[in-house]
Amino acid sequence: MESKKKARANGNAEKEPVFLVKKASRFGGLDYLHIALIVLVVVLVALAFSLANFKSVIVCQYGMSVNGTCITPKYNQSQVLNAAAKVLANYQYINSTLSILTYYSLINQSKVSYQPSTNTWSVITPYRDPYTNTTLNVSMEFYGSNLSLETPFIQMLKPKIISNNSVVAQGVLGINGKTTCVSNTPEPVYLITDPYAPGAISSIMQAINMSRNYSKEINMSYKFVFSGYSISHYKTYGEQETQLLGAYLACGSVQQNFTKFMGILSNVYNGEPISNTTLYSMAQGAGFNMSSFGDCMVNAPATLSAQAELASFYGITTTPVFIANCKYEAIPATANELLNYSLSQLKG
Repeated sequence: MESKKKARANGNAEKEPVFLVKKASRFGGLDYLHIALIVLVVVLVALAFSLANFKSVIVCQYGMSVNGTCITPKYNQSQVLNAAAKVLANYQYINSTLSILTYYSLINQSKVSYQPSTNTWSVITPYRDPYTNTTLNVSMEFYGSNLSLETPFIQMLKPKIISNNSVVAQGVLGINGKTTCVSNTPEPVYLITDPYAPGAISSIMQAINMSRNYSKEINMSYKFVFSGYSISHYKTYGEQETQLLGAYLACGSVQQNFTKFMGILSNVYNGEPISNTTLYSMAQGAGFNMSSFGDCMVNAPATLSAQAELASFYGITTTPVFIANCKYEAIPATANELLNYSLSQLKG
């Protein structure tokens, strides 16, 4: 019986796993386990040394300077785009087709880039040519030291002055520091025009239609001034008779039947002053309240003088022009863009 137990015990012992560590004869008697541990320690030491001496790679947007630091312009892209918007705003004062740049520039699609070698900024702004309905580009270069205009695109005239007005959206000029009304709904909208300016009558009809379409959102009022277009008639018709049309329009615009009066006027107007007799008959035919209309006409010189001061306050040099919420300006061709933008700003 004992012999069987011993045999069984010896059998179990033979089945137990045995871990053999062989010597590596070529490495001074070290076994493979110790060699592996030594290699691991060497790798860890090398890694620690590398991390201690690792230097982060600096990526510079505009390249490296001579002393190894990043080139940092004095101004950022937003400030440069602001300068470009002011330049475009002042092309309205240039007496040429370049004046369209103010109202047809796509300022929000501009591309701004910096040239470190010359310390200049480049701005490329697309604009829509209303005559060909094509999209072209205007490019401008600004000095990096003070953002003054170095040169616009090839052979284009510079504005004589750069005011603080700026293009804020396609067809919309932002007027700097000229607020004379409180932002509310309905928001105030002015049409300012010389009665004899090209497009004056059509712009008045446009304003009437805009007033209908935005009846709950805007409050349209009409301002009449006498610029070079009126003055050109003084020699032939005299100042008083020439300005009579402006007085009738100013007083008629606050009458309920102003639309009917404009319908009559548009049929007989030929760009020349109209006699008082004819204008009075037209006012009667339109159904004006002749009592309140007569009171207004007595005070018309003072009313027109105040309207001239308002136009001067906003720096209006050409008409017709629309002003919305006392701080945004547009020509009749971009009046819808003006209203959409100003109302969106009012709603926040």
